Amino acid sequence: MAHGGHSAWVELVRRGAPVSGRVSLRGAFTVRRPPPGRGRLALISALATGIPLIVGELTDQLALGLTATLGAVTAIYYPRSSWRYRARALPVVAVGSAAAGTVGALAGGNPWRTAIAVAAVAFVATVLFAALLAPPPGAVPIVVACAVATQLPPGIANIGTRAGLTLAGAAFAYLLTMIGSRGDQTGPSRRAVAEALKALATMSDTVGTKQTEVTRHDAEREIRRAEVIVARDRPGGALAAIAARLRRVFTRIVDYTALTGRPPPASVALRLRDYAADVASGRYDPRRGPGRVRGPAGSRRPGGGHGPGAGQGPGWWWRRRSAPPAQPDGTSTAALATAWVGAASRANLLADRAEARNRPVGRSRTSSPSRAAGPGPRHSRSAARHRQDHTSWAWHRLAVTVADLAHPTGVRPLAPIIAPTRDLLADGLRPRSPAWPWATRCCLATAVAALLAIAAGVDRPYWAPVAAASVLEVRTARVAGQHTVQHMLGTALGALAAFALLTVPLPVWSLIVGVMALQAAIELLNPANGGFGALLVMPLTMLVAQVSGPGQSAESLLVSRLVDTLLGLVVGLAASFLLWPRVAGHRLPYALADCVGAIGALLANLLAEASPPGPRSAPRSTERVGREPRRAQRDRRRGAARHHVEATLEWLSEMHVEADNEPGEAAQATWPTVVAARRLGYLVLLEPPGLRDALPATAGTPEGIRLLFGQLAAGMRGDASPPLREPVQLPPFPPLLREFAALVDSAPQR
Repeated sequence: MAHGGHSAWVELVRRGAPVSGRVSLRGAFTVRRPPPGRGRLALISALATGIPLIVGELTDQLALGLTATLGAVTAIYYPRSSWRYRARALPVVAVGSAAAGTVGALAGGNPWRTAIAVAAVAFVATVLFAALLAPPPGAVPIVVACAVATQLPPGIANIGTRAGLTLAGAAFAYLLTMIGSRGDQTGPSRRAVAEALKALATMSDTVGTKQTEVTRHDAEREIRRAEVIVARDRPGGALAAIAARLRRVFTRIVDYTALTGRPPPASVALRLRDYAADVASGRYDPRRGPGRVRGPAGSRRPGGGHGPGAGQGPGWWWRRRSAPPAQPDGTSTAALATAWVGAASRANLLADRAEARNRPVGRSRTSSPSRAAGPGPRHSRSAARHRQDHTSWAWHRLAVTVADLAHPTGVRPLAPIIAPTRDLLADGLRPRSPAWPWATRCCLATAVAALLAIAAGVDRPYWAPVAAASVLEVRTARVAGQHTVQHMLGTALGALAAFALLTVPLPVWSLIVGVMALQAAIELLNPANGGFGALLVMPLTMLVAQVSGPGQSAESLLVSRLVDTLLGLVVGLAASFLLWPRVAGHRLPYALADCVGAIGALLANLLAEASPPGPRSAPRSTERVGREPRRAQRDRRRGAARHHVEATLEWLSEMHVEADNEPGEAAQATWPTVVAARRLGYLVLLEPPGLRDALPATAGTPEGIRLLFGQLAAGMRGDASPPLREPVQLPPFPPLLREFAALVDSAPQR
């Protein structure tokens, strides 16, 4: 892509900074489609909640069955992760829910102990989930298990029995989850690969717009996520082949844009979305292989494994943007077969011409006077053909790469580096980690909400700390305001629905069925809009209260529940504005410094591996024996360095999104620096051929590059002045020099 002056580029990025992570109160009323696979999760959650109640009613021990349901929260965690990862992670969640229920049971009956227990569980759960970068629902279900346990009758069983029942309920939820998901064991991989293809299509569509940097980073993040999930699920066939080629498609789109200065044709995004639809639904043919392209009549095109049409129906590059996606039966592409063959032949011809231009030729037909005359019409036509050949060559490479997605063989997937849990904890629990202020804020808010509810004389005060924790789960003030509006509206409407439900006397079995139906509806609709979840939680809690203590007044239950919830929401919203409201903004310079340091370490690693060209002597037998271990060690070192860059880029983006929803202008002020760090990081991660060729000619040493990027990282933190824009230590690769200079220009000046 063309680059202008560095200061102008920085100002352009500053004025066109997208606010992808920023939310508004208007977004509180947005309704989204539930993510794929949510129906299965809703059914499993309903069964994990309802079956312990059914067993308790059959054995005439309904209170014990209600205690076992506290472990049912295990079923709702890590819904998008791989089956193998959930098999290892959910037992930890089960133990955590059982421990939270036990702490709540120990504190039950005393208001002060209740407040302290709920606050302690909220602190520990929040800091652990934040340090482990766990996805939603986070700490809130664990806090719910503790808070509900404080209100159960203390005489139903001793503490050991209640802890065992909660753990048994969690184990039952775990077994349901594993058994229910085994039939769709590759489902997480399918959905992750489909999301990555959609992100690549969006990236291709938005090249050259102000959303370019956001969509490019989103595509990189989704590719990384798909690689991790596929590595854990270990699927085979075409799905693994598509996952192995995602990063190559990303590279080809970037190369095409850099060589041509314009976005890829619209047909690229259309085809990627077609692949995404086929992968998500499972409609792909795993038997399709290289050299086999099925046309409308099932014919083969010779050489299909090497042309841009290999592996899919013909003619797809010539579809218009308004054309509907191709159907699985291939009827929409049958009429374009001839056009595709012609386009493929033209692309191959131009690519061959580009290669022939670099081969030595005989005597030129151009006379000496003509050559001495300088550039003329013929020279202009030659330059135009040169540009056309470069464009055609870039297009051919992109077309072949996208077409090869359908091949089930040919690329061996490389397992990504996945950080162990102990490393995540060690990194997430550092003194500078935002997990500490987030957890402290949640701890204080839940304690204050519980004490205020107890002081107000509420019969069941446990919903106040739960409401406060649900507000603070989102961490930033702007998102907390949005969630507060959703919960207030949902609670008000849910109170009306609960009052109408409780005015009719229902038998216990009807109440249990209602609890199961509401639990399934909550898990299905809550991701679409938090207000739906709040609306359904109100009647659910009323039914649970009727199950645990029949004969209670509907009016008193509703008043207690409303006061609890509104009090907790107000306390949580106030805490988000008053207690550490700029956590992410203050830690954004440290995230930038970590990212810059990781990029420098990877570049230094590449330089250390590069060797100057020249004749080499034949290796000795001892050298040949030790070559493979050294190569494996080098690959591990490079993989670890690449993983560090990817992880720091992801953490930098997460911190920027969080800061964008905090008070102040920290996110807007640092946006040019974030963009420059992303561009430099992705350039080094791509390892383009020009960079590899320039490494042997580098004047600096690997240690010099580390020191250079260390100085730049110190400049990001404000501890020192940034280095020069054009340091001599960098490889003589123009794109790398441009991106480094842009990063220096955008860094804060002392």
